[in-house]
Amino acid sequence: MEPMSVKSVIALKSIPTFEVLNQTFPGLKAIFFDMDGTLFDTEKYHTEAMLKIGHDYQIRPPVDPTQIHGLMHGKADYLVFDIIKEWPGFPKNWKVQDFVNEKNKNLMEILRKLEPGVYFPVQLLDLIKKIKTQALFIALVTSSERVITLELLKLVGLSDFFDLVLTRDDCPKHKPDPWPYLHAMSIAKSDAHTSLVFEDSNVGLTAAEASGSHVVKVEWF
Repeated sequence: MEPMSVKSVIALKSIPTFEVLNQTFPGLKAIFFDMDGTLFDTEKYHTEAMLKIGHDYQIRPPVDPTQIHGLMHGKADYLVFDIIKEWPGFPKNWKVQDFVNEKNKNLMEILRKLEPGVYFPVQLLDLIKKIKTQALFIALVTSSERVITLELLKLVGLSDFFDLVLTRDDCPKHKPDPWPYLHAMSIAKSDAHTSLVFEDSNVGLTAAEASGSHVVKVEWF
């Protein structure tokens, strides 16, 4: 499937009801959600997990600690690795997977201590349940690895809600390339006119817009 010109992009500061979505985007067949920063308010915990690595291994970033979140926001772990692997103190023998494993271990330790409602609003659960009852195709399209994605879904009780879970492990090309969303459309048997993407980061929004689908820019976290 080839990318089409973008249909419409709107920014939302609050979580909509299904009825509002249906009125705003009539004729939808498929709805796709990004995960971190869109479905879950977890971006800050990813940063916290990475800062713990910095503390544990005495890594000395060449930027102010207050800038680290902005530097990492929305980026896949392999891109983060490329940024920080040259920082003083970073373990020289680490490959991408070593970094990913350590960060994900820290992340899950942080999230397991929290009530899911802290980072997963009940309004989003209600929206997903409603979409599910409307016979629309619903997918999760994330740059996170499959292992951590499935763990997070299990943690909040969403394991059985998605018709498709597409992670970075499943994609030959990653956001900001539109491939993940175009592939999700092909599986959903939808097209740009009948697909809606929820995204928050510049990387994800670039991918969503390039797919030609309707896009909601998430600003509720």
